[in-house]
Amino acid sequence: MTAAVSYERTREHLEALGLQAALEALDSVLEAGQKQERTTVEMLDDLLTRERDTRFERRVATNLKLSGIAHARTLESFDFDAEVDVSKELIQELSSLRFLHQSENVLFLGPPGVGKSHLAIGLGLKAIEQGHRVYFITLHDLVERSRLARQRDRLHHLSNTVTRPDLLVLDEVGYLPLEQMDATFLFQVVSRRYEAGKPIILTSNKSYGSWQDIFPDPILATALLDRLLDQSTTVNIRGESYRLRHRRQAGFSSGEEKD
Repeated sequence: MTAAVSYERTREHLEALGLQAALEALDSVLEAGQKQERTTVEMLDDLLTRERDTRFERRVATNLKLSGIAHARTLESFDFDAEVDVSKELIQELSSLRFLHQSENVLFLGPPGVGKSHLAIGLGLKAIEQGHRVYFITLHDLVERSRLARQRDRLHHLSNTVTRPDLLVLDEVGYLPLEQMDATFLFQVVSRRYEAGKPIILTSNKSYGSWQDIFPDPILATALLDRLLDQSTTVNIRGESYRLRHRRQAGFSSGEEKD
């Protein structure tokens, strides 16, 4: 078999196998291989590495698109020097994603505006960057979707949507009390993920002692907390709201300019 025939067959095989990145890189890899006198195995390794990297990048892009994260807030952009009490060392430890691999939940507690959602999304983005599937949703949106799904007899489909991802980021728990059906659905979601060993990142403006104010059934609230806290890390954040502080600073600046 001539070199030209082998080359064409190689291109046909790559195309038939769907190795598009390797196919596109074939000519450049062969050319570089001849110049550098690389072995066949080295060139094959180069081609397969490019294919793998391209597929991983595509997977990450797809996971980000499907994650529900509308505004990317990275951990690197979090202002640890602001007037909030949160351990930078703890956040750095969480960013290693050991909690995800060990199926541990992460719960951010604190008043509104101190960066709970920012940190939760930042950890979610870290997980996506490592190829994990992540789903972000606020509790309000989850309740609204569950009510609509219940009307359409598609509640099981929604339950699968929030249970299947490697990591669920559930934001803004505690801003509104839940009705019985909504609380029951949330308990089912948490229970399914608990049984499957799939962690949750949760943010709430309520301390655990106040969760009975959210749920119509205190027994349900206790059972939910039991599953969330069984293997978990709680991050308590104290401080002044970023938004209120920025508005006040902007007001001071405006006043100084008028003077």
